[in-house]
Order: sequence, then C-alpha cells, then structure tokens
Amino acid sequence: MTKSLHSTLQSFELDADLPDSIFRWRTEMNRAFPPLAIVPRDPAGFRASYRAAGTAELQVSDLSANAHTVERRPGPVTEQDLGFYKMSLQVSGSGIMMQGNREIVLTPGTIAIYDTARPYTLEFTEDYRFIVAMFPKSALSLPAGLAGELTAHAITSDSGPGSVLSAYVMGLATHLDTLAGAPGERLARTGLDLLSTVIAAEAGDESLSAQASRRAMLMTACLYINEHLADERLSPESIAHAHFISVRQLYNVFAEAGVTVSQWIRTRRLVEFRRDLADPLMAARSITQLAAARGLSDAGYYSRIFKETFGMTPTQWRETASNLAR
Repeated sequence: MTKSLHSTLQSFELDADLPDSIFRWRTEMNRAFPPLAIVPRDPAGFRASYRAAGTAELQVSDLSANAHTVERRPGPVTEQDLGFYKMSLQVSGSGIMMQGNREIVLTPGTIAIYDTARPYTLEFTEDYRFIVAMFPKSALSLPAGLAGELTAHAITSDSGPGSVLSAYVMGLATHLDTLAGAPGERLARTGLDLLSTVIAAEAGDESLSAQASRRAMLMTACLYINEHLADERLSPESIAHAHFISVRQLYNVFAEAGVTVSQWIRTRRLVEFRRDLADPLMAARSITQLAAARGLSDAGYYSRIFKETFGMTPTQWRETASNLAR
C-alpha cells in the first residue's frame, strides 16, 4: 500500500465566513483521498467538517458539508490510486453516485462501493453527512473482482448483513479514537471481514448475475481457504476434494475472478501475516511464530515474497506499524 492512511485522530472544520473555505476543503480532501475535483453549489456559504482515523489498512472518515459535487476525473492514474476501494454510508441528506455506466441514489442508510482507480461522481443535492471507509483492495478476504462488479450498486442497510455492517461503521465513526488506539487493528479487521461478508451476499444474489452458483462456489472456497491458512498442505487438490468438485472446476471458478487458486492462497497468507505483524496484541509473538500460524514456514521464502509484495521486510513492516500505532 503506497498511500499513508491516518493512524491518529484527525479533525477539520470550515466556517462559511472564511474567504478561502472551499480552497481549504479541497486541500484537506486531496490530502486524505486520491485527487478529487470539488465544486460547491454556493461557494460563498460553504461549510464543512471532517473527522478521520485509521490503521495500516483502513481509514474511516466522517464528513458533513453543504451541497456540492465531487469528481474523480479521467486522467493519469498513479500507483496509489489503483490500490484502493471506498465504501460509503449515507447518514443524512441525499445525493447521487455515478461510476462506469451505473447511477444510484444515495439516501440515508445506503451503502455503496467505488473504485479510486476509475472516474466517479458524487453529487450531493443538500446538506449531508457521509461516512467513508477507504482500504486497500488486498484487504478484502475475497478476490477484488467481486467488489469491482458491485461498484455504484446500492446495498441496503435495512436488514441482513448490510444492517450489521452499517451499525458497525456508525460505531467506528462515533468512536474514532478507538480506531486510532491499540485495538484499532482488530477493529479494522472485523470491519473489513463484515464488508467481505456483505459483498459475498450481494454477489451471490441471482438478480445480479446468471453465474450466481459459480460465485457461490468461489466464495465458499475462499472461506475454506481463510479457515485453513495454517495448514501447509492446503492446495487446489485439498480444496477441490473438500468441496466435492474436480480441480479443473476449481481452477475455472477462480479464473473467472482473475486469479489462480495458488495465487489466492499466497495472497491471503501474506495479508493475514501482515495484519498479525501490525497487531499490538501479538507483539510478544515472534515473526517466525506468526508466519507459521499462516502456513509460512520457510523464513527465506516468506521474507522474500513479503518484500516483493509490500516493499519492505516483515521486520521493517512490524517496526513501521508499531510507530504508526503510537
């Protein structure tokens, strides 16, 4: 992950009486998120407030403002823009979200996902409050392609998994100081797992795709992988056997998500290992112990692929995460 997420509690408030209020808001938003164009309906009377906190892989921002338009415009895409999704929860007011060829209405309770690598528009037609969670695509426990298919798709928080996710996100926004503190990594992990569950439920809805049964198999296999990361014998063959399908069928299911089975096992092991290294509650456990708990027993191998994937060694990442949590 190349962009640095907030690791301490941040706050910012604008008064409409300030002559450069919209300029200051643009500056603050472009510091917090990949570059955005912001156009208020009433520049002279623009008011806004912003609070945010985060961990190594999740930033939660609570924003309130007057009516305005936000655009992620077409243009050069930097490496840091490519790696993130945003999930939003509309708390009050209303608006419209557009990405690709989809458009949805944002009303209180609407959950939506969008990709920072692609152009999108948010148009708020009145005063609003909006909670945004930004996270690396690799933080989800499902292939990124599934979330990508649900961009600009309205997810209800009235019932089911969406209601649980909504309540959890509201709790994080209300108590942002806990996210910036020592328990933050665990809280972030829980939130991201909840989001993965919601995405899985939405992607398995037959109204979204004729391939729902294949997606259901993909999600079942991903869950099995997550639960068996510590098993060094985990392989395409063992996964296929556990689900009473052929290895070829398993390969095809993952191929549709744009990843091989072996690549996904490795990705999940590395991501969970990275999370464990950043967890203050696991500080007493050695790097070797944490790696073994994720099925990574060869120190030379996991150190090399960890650095290739994240740009630093496990030791360097543990030190960096420890400094961020202070």
